[in-house]
Amino acid sequence: MKGTIIVSVVLFIAVVAASIFYFTGLGSAQKDMTKPLTFLPDETLLIAAFKNEETTDNIFKDYEVFDALLGFEQKDNIDDLKQQLMRSPALTSHLSGTEVYVSFHHVDKSIEMLFTIPTVEPLKNNAVNNTLAQLSDKYQFTTLDTLGQRIFALRADSSDITWYAAYHADIFFVSPALPILEKVLDKRHPKLSRQQINFFLEHTNRNVPLSFYFSHQQIDSLSKKFQRNRPGDFMKQFMGLDGQSTWNINYKQDALMLTGESELSKTEKSYLALFASQQKTTQRLYQYFPANTALYLEYSVSDLRHYRQDLEKYLTSKPNQKRILDQLENTRSSRPKIITGFEAAVGNEFATAELNNGDYLGFLSLRDSSALDGMLPELAENAGDGVYRFKYEHLLYAYYGDAFQTFQRPYFTIVDDVLVFANQSATLNNYRRQRQNSDLLVGTLGFKNYQRMQGDEANVTFFLHTKNAGRMLNNNLVRPFAQNFRNTEKFGYQDFYSWSVQLMGNGGDFISSIYGIYKSSTALGASPEWTYSFDNRLITRPYVFEHSDTSQFILAQEQDHTIHAIHPTGKKMWSTVFSGRVIGDMIQIPDRSILLVTDRNRLYRFDPNGDGLPGFSLGLPEEPTASPVVLTIDRRDVILVSLSDRLVAYDMEGNALSNWSSIPVSGRLLPGIFLAKDEIVVGSTSGKVYYFNSSGQITQEIAAPNEATFKNSLGHISSASAEDVFVTTDASGNYYRYSKSGGVSKTAIAGLSQNHRAFFASLSASNAPDMIVIDDSKLGVYQTTDSTALRYSQGFTKDIYSAPMLFPISQTTMQLGISIPSNNLIYVFTENGGVLDGFPVESLPLFYYGRINYNSDNYLLSTKRDHKLYAYKH
Repeated sequence: MKGTIIVSVVLFIAVVAASIFYFTGLGSAQKDMTKPLTFLPDETLLIAAFKNEETTDNIFKDYEVFDALLGFEQKDNIDDLKQQLMRSPALTSHLSGTEVYVSFHHVDKSIEMLFTIPTVEPLKNNAVNNTLAQLSDKYQFTTLDTLGQRIFALRADSSDITWYAAYHADIFFVSPALPILEKVLDKRHPKLSRQQINFFLEHTNRNVPLSFYFSHQQIDSLSKKFQRNRPGDFMKQFMGLDGQSTWNINYKQDALMLTGESELSKTEKSYLALFASQQKTTQRLYQYFPANTALYLEYSVSDLRHYRQDLEKYLTSKPNQKRILDQLENTRSSRPKIITGFEAAVGNEFATAELNNGDYLGFLSLRDSSALDGMLPELAENAGDGVYRFKYEHLLYAYYGDAFQTFQRPYFTIVDDVLVFANQSATLNNYRRQRQNSDLLVGTLGFKNYQRMQGDEANVTFFLHTKNAGRMLNNNLVRPFAQNFRNTEKFGYQDFYSWSVQLMGNGGDFISSIYGIYKSSTALGASPEWTYSFDNRLITRPYVFEHSDTSQFILAQEQDHTIHAIHPTGKKMWSTVFSGRVIGDMIQIPDRSILLVTDRNRLYRFDPNGDGLPGFSLGLPEEPTASPVVLTIDRRDVILVSLSDRLVAYDMEGNALSNWSSIPVSGRLLPGIFLAKDEIVVGSTSGKVYYFNSSGQITQEIAAPNEATFKNSLGHISSASAEDVFVTTDASGNYYRYSKSGGVSKTAIAGLSQNHRAFFASLSASNAPDMIVIDDSKLGVYQTTDSTALRYSQGFTKDIYSAPMLFPISQTTMQLGISIPSNNLIYVFTENGGVLDGFPVESLPLFYYGRINYNSDNYLLSTKRDHKLYAYKH
């Protein structure tokens, strides 16, 4: 079961895409599109057509995908030909307004290209000779006579490549391989059929910059050219998929994306043709594949009964399959309950994944897992610890066909409503450990980027993970192509995260797509604008504060407690060692001074130049528990600091307020100190909300009605016309609302576990803050106005240990960031809960997203394990 046939086809198409765009920008008018294609040999591997418009050049300018696939040296050679030949003043007027075709052909042990370019108007032979002779003096110009046709040879002094050109039937044919031109000019050599040409032209979208035509029969030829070993049984299903495809390109800076239609013929011997009469369905089994998956094929059908009927006809027509079908029929006759129960239990989604070590896993959805449980003793042998082994050979193959041909009598286990199986119990046990550790493909950065581009509705999806399949590719591709794949200096194949093919049933044919996901240097997190080096890892996120009327600056603390001030250009402004680690957040007050507290019981206030203000720093009675706040009480600014069970208060010169009582509360203070109608409000783990006056005296306390555990922060819903409301949750997932006159009310929020954590921030234009809930690996954002309706949610494969990041986007609104420390992925969300374009990004958890200077672009400030701060413009 080798993936290199499909890989070869996909990469071959990608290389063609790379090459042809270096010949764009020659004109815009469309002439007779049929005539040039009638000269192409019938064994043509692939054809591409592109619009000769200046806008095409602009779209694909600096398109790294093409450079990576074609190879940097080859790109330079073709680019030189384009500039010196195609765009020379002598030819531009003759080629302007034509349609250019690029086709690829076998020549000995290589694959070479042919450019087919009609002229605007017919040229006389002497005009062609004179025109080519006027070309750049960079080319050595000679003529040949082949089949009574004059062929021109052009070779640049700086290149080993000779380009051969012929002018025939008002068309220029240009190629580096003379045998291709000979076939084109030979009237006796078989050419493309009219039916093939019509299909290509009929399904080519004239509004896109690039289209492809591919004959499925060429898969055999391509596999022989690219593959060292014989194809395995799994990939043979693609080789029997006769017919043809036309694809149109969808431009994406960091991906190659082709979509189009695939017409099938001679379908009786093709396994994949069984899916062409199905309707696309949502595929979900990929969520169960382990992170070390090298490639997979996932299948789904909309009509399982119809699929089984078609499969039986297909298997009956295959040689040497009668024994398997007879075996199934015998089992059906002798043990009808087993077969009936199995048919009722299994579903319409199935998949096979090959791992990077060569092992295979199979996946099959279950419609009724309880039906399977009741028949397990008769269906399978118990191997212990939730693992079983089928008693009957080829059962899976008989019901699902070639997808499961490699699994004769596998071991299996049940995960959720999915049957997972393998030929060796060790493979299955290792998968169960990976599953328990959430070590899954969907938890990786590259797959998340892939998911954002390719949908999950299809009937067949092939996926190859470039890195995980590296050993497979090196072992199975022919030596020249394997060398190119490994060569990171001349090619960029290693920078492709994945390749995939997706097929959707279309009334007996397919809607088909090809995706190549590329690690572009322009992608967020790839190329920093600047870096700043620390001696140790960061222990706070980067903060962006005002420095003056004209500039801002960045503050961050590293592990040795040094706080660094960094200019928006990445230059060091100053650094100072503080006593202890910053607790909570650093805050900036209107006079631009910075306030913070540390775990060494210190309160700091300093100006943007790093100079401490008079009276600071100062010692605190004990270790603070949260960020300090500044509130205006009795017309003066007061600094309030939370200790374990009480508040302490200071004036702006660092003096303790003489009239402040510091009365302890019941339990420990929850994060959050608020001002409500001239009263200070805090909450505690005892479930009480306390109101203090300007002297620190408790004026009112509101207690939750029942004993409950409180640990989450307090949220504040303020109103100019009504009482302020304070909200929080208890450990059981109940939501509480406190107010002075209304007391406290409790509402259960379904689905919250005891591990959930709740935070409050304004993420939208609403007057009330949103409640951000992190519950193991789930994120939920709830409104807090009249109800706790869920605004949006997001699931992850790993638990979210870190608190949410909040980045200001206006004076009243924040943007939400989430980090997943266990897989080093960071996310930033839009107001409506979508993942912001460019995310996720691989990074350590402490990061910042937003402007780093007045009127600057948005930047991502993030760190890696090299103790550097990276600034990426977005």
